Amino acid sequence: MNEKLSALLDNELDPAEWAAVLDAVKQDPQLQQQWQEWYIVRDALSGHVPLSGDFMQRFSARLSAEPVVIAPQRLTAPKGKRWLVPMATAASVAFVGLAVWQFSFRPAAQPLPQMASVSVPAHAQVNAAEVRAYLAAHRNGVADPLGGDHLTTVSFEVGEQR
Repeated sequence: MNEKLSALLDNELDPAEWAAVLDAVKQDPQLQQQWQEWYIVRDALSGHVPLSGDFMQRFSARLSAEPVVIAPQRLTAPKGKRWLVPMATAASVAFVGLAVWQFSFRPAAQPLPQMASVSVPAHAQVNAAEVRAYLAAHRNGVADPLGGDHLTTVSFEVGEQR
């Protein structure tokens, strides 16, 4: 029986045999003592602090001294929280109304200014490296978020050469 008790303690016993071993432990005081000693050794090896011998008696006494609450009283909500949901709803409706009102009276968007178009004669050759060097030399102040300059977009189209 000690082998089966050890297997049960190590969780290596077949579940079908658990009931028989536990019934034997309930009936035999020597098996109960063996079970308790092995658990003390197991707890000590795993680093658990061993409980005192009268722990269960003290715990049972303290548990029986606790009052039994059959039906706890219902907690009432504080009066200030009753208005929380209606006020949040009113604030949401007011925010949406204000947003709709602001965007409904916006002035019409003004068209963007037209860029000047410069035509280059067909016989002129455009060197991309020279254009990049020119733009790099004149980049100061362009697209400065704190200044008054505006970002300029430049595109080049090369047509058929004659």
